[in-house]
Amino acid sequence: MWFKNLRVYRLTKPFELSAEQLDEALDSKPFQPCGKQDLASFGWVPPLGRHGKMLVHSTNGYMMICAKRQEKILPGAVVNEQLEEKLLAISQQEGRNISRAEKQQIKEELIFSLLPRALTRSQLQFAYIAPQENWIVVNTGSAKRAEELLGALRDAVGSLPVIPFATRQIPTQTMTHWLNSGEIPQGFVLGGECELEAPKDDGRVIRCKKQDLTAEEMLNHLKTQMLVRKLAITWEDAIECVLDQDLAVKRLKFTERILDQAGEKQPDTAAEAFDVDFAIMTMELSRFLAALQEAFGGPADAKTV
Repeated sequence: MWFKNLRVYRLTKPFELSAEQLDEALDSKPFQPCGKQDLASFGWVPPLGRHGKMLVHSTNGYMMICAKRQEKILPGAVVNEQLEEKLLAISQQEGRNISRAEKQQIKEELIFSLLPRALTRSQLQFAYIAPQENWIVVNTGSAKRAEELLGALRDAVGSLPVIPFATRQIPTQTMTHWLNSGEIPQGFVLGGECELEAPKDDGRVIRCKKQDLTAEEMLNHLKTQMLVRKLAITWEDAIECVLDQDLAVKRLKFTERILDQAGEKQPDTAAEAFDVDFAIMTMELSRFLAALQEAFGGPADAKTV
């Protein structure tokens, strides 16, 4: 359940639904497995999995939700191989060329016939709503996956005014300043990884791992107008991650100090164990995101995002 990536969104209006009201809203859009002719299916499932029935798990005012995405596995190579065989058979039997439009129609009919026999794969997508901080935090590094979940949530509750997590300062310029000057906000420490990008008309990209980011070699790259678009950081010996130019948090890790706090508890049930982890995680992420927002100059004006 510990989140590994973060896409953060700011609610521009208070989230006023209670956990019970949200549960009722999500219950109108539950997950249903793919039908015979469905390419994919998306819906809400209990965050506790087989250990729970509620679609919303609430702890200390934070509300965890979970969506399930299921899709049919239909390899393009398989489709193309069968398509070529079918096109060859038609060409030989009827002695004619096949138009592009007809090829597309035959391909669609082929996919339709293969779908009922296709295997499926499923993926859970967790997120939590923090009404007291006006944030929605999605456990993904993909903007597309986050927007899919937010779209489904908006469809269930009727309205969801949110904007991506944004700050007054431009992330690439601020991270470049940190690296170039060695001045990084209190509580943050540079990691050993970064990605630099030259101006668009140049095209150079440099990726560094397990490097001393304050070394002269790194600073020389910055002198050629390269900007930092990804940067590894550690915050208060609690969280390690890589920040990107969109302020998405990638490869998030909670340090042993934080995980040990959860390990010290002795919950009796799966729900209690979930509560412990959820409470500790949200407490640390709340502090981290507030510090991160401050490090980049505070929240951007919603009108300018």
